[in-house]
Amino acid sequence: MAANSNLTLTSLDFDTLKNNLITFLKSQTTFKDYNFTGSNMNVLLDVMSYNTFLNAFYLNMVASEMFLDSAQKLDSVISHAKELNYLPRSNRSPVATISFTLNTADNSNNNTITNPLVIPKGTIFSGLNANGGFTYVTNEETSYLSTNTVYTISNLQIYEGSYVQDTFVVDYSNPSQIFTLSNPSIDTTSLTVTVNENGTNAVYTYAENLFGLSNTSNVYFLQATANQQYQILFGDNVFGYNPLNGDIIYAKYRTTFGSDGNGITSFMIDQDLGAINGGVGVPSVITTVSPSVGGANAETIESIRFNAPRYFQTQGRCVTASDYKSTILQNFPEVEHVNVFSLETSNNVVEFGTVFVSMSTYTGNILTSNRKQNIQSFVNNLSPIGINVQIVDPDYLYITLNSTVHVNFSNTISTPATIISEVISTINDYNVSNLQDFNTAFRMSRLENQINNADVGILSNETKAQLYKIFSPNLNVPSSISCNFQNSIEPGSLTSSLLVLNGQNYIFTDYIPEVDMGSGIVYELLQSSSSTISYNKIGTVDYTSGIVNIQQVSFNNIGGGVKIYATPTNQDLYCYNNTIIEIDTISGLTINTVSG
Repeated sequence: MAANSNLTLTSLDFDTLKNNLITFLKSQTTFKDYNFTGSNMNVLLDVMSYNTFLNAFYLNMVASEMFLDSAQKLDSVISHAKELNYLPRSNRSPVATISFTLNTADNSNNNTITNPLVIPKGTIFSGLNANGGFTYVTNEETSYLSTNTVYTISNLQIYEGSYVQDTFVVDYSNPSQIFTLSNPSIDTTSLTVTVNENGTNAVYTYAENLFGLSNTSNVYFLQATANQQYQILFGDNVFGYNPLNGDIIYAKYRTTFGSDGNGITSFMIDQDLGAINGGVGVPSVITTVSPSVGGANAETIESIRFNAPRYFQTQGRCVTASDYKSTILQNFPEVEHVNVFSLETSNNVVEFGTVFVSMSTYTGNILTSNRKQNIQSFVNNLSPIGINVQIVDPDYLYITLNSTVHVNFSNTISTPATIISEVISTINDYNVSNLQDFNTAFRMSRLENQINNADVGILSNETKAQLYKIFSPNLNVPSSISCNFQNSIEPGSLTSSLLVLNGQNYIFTDYIPEVDMGSGIVYELLQSSSSTISYNKIGTVDYTSGIVNIQQVSFNNIGGGVKIYATPTNQDLYCYNNTIIEIDTISGLTINTVSG
């Protein structure tokens, strides 16, 4: 038995396993001086090592798949998520909002449609983007009234995909019967389940948990299964009604290409609404109220691994800030980041009973009004009584950088242009990794250190930051602007982009030589070639808080928006509430190189 102590069993490497076997055999008296590598036993050792390696690998993979943290197969991760009552997100259809009119009169007046005009569920539209052509359908039947022959269809929501139906017959003679939906491209939010019992159809609703269910509740449950498919389950006649033997189950749902259908701005109708309504109908050109957004692909392994435990913490309600975050991220896949906060009024009084939610999207676009209403309604249903949820758009605070990079060109083969390119790439990486999210901080020292490491020839760098925000007030009417930099700013550093009024150029500033060089007054300054200074007092600035208030200004032209600039007092910058801070890497970088 003492000789067995030379056999190591912990390695997963083939060569190490083989060497361990050789060491073990050499410890035996019979094989003490045997030449293992130059004999036929070498082949046997290879076989034994290979077999040991396969067994070790297999057992390691089996053990890994037993835990949510280490599982590598999607089916294993889905199985573990099921234990947490987490339903992995399916594909999601992009949704667009359109409007058009329909003229239902013809020359003979024999086929004029009478009220109401009906647009059935599943009415087909089509659109085109860079990924190809896509079919869009309505998700419910809508009807419209008119006092004449022209019907106005406003804000009609259409969804990418097409409807399919799976049919099942309940057969309790089959103890392993399951109701698996056939198409993995399903958008589960579109699923409707109808059960025909003795010739009568009953619509079943989706139940996420057992709360409030009785033995007569017509509900179904949904769970993910293998091959990215989903299964329908019914109650046990204690929690939810169980269909009878022989009942027919109809499962109708929409299949979708997910994110591929996003960004369509123009649509056509592919069905004759006049014929559907028993007459003639000529549609006008379709106006796109909001392009298609919100499409997403099925949830990935890493997303399930992250979201399932956090969803379990919410227990089907929204109470804490993390509850709101996990619930929104699971159910609205176009949302990338969420921040939940309370808000203080100008008198530093907290608005109790109100939860503010701000969200950014993967595309960077602001959520549409319809989408924000959907999210607000969804989370309100999960919030405690007396809590009001308000959704506010993200407010972007941009940073521009001016960097002078000192380079020893004797230590590198890089040219000045290459150095600049490397620095810009480094700044981009810092922007993505550390910013572009709520409650983040810009650390100048960290960025400078990363710039120094961008190339072996870089000795040091001097980088300065400036802040700006963009506003889009209405033209030709007096408007007020409230600009909160959320960081203290230098007196006399406030300025703006050019603004046009009656053919003359103006800027906002708190710095006018020989008049005011940073006392807290904001001026509307005429940019004139003459030596005469023309200005008006239009607002105030609090340098400590970084808040700029401009009252009742009117302009004919603001270009791409009013940009208000300021130099921060500190080079470490912060943001909070609904503000997202990021570096303007498109037009906000000035990089210069100098030798030595």
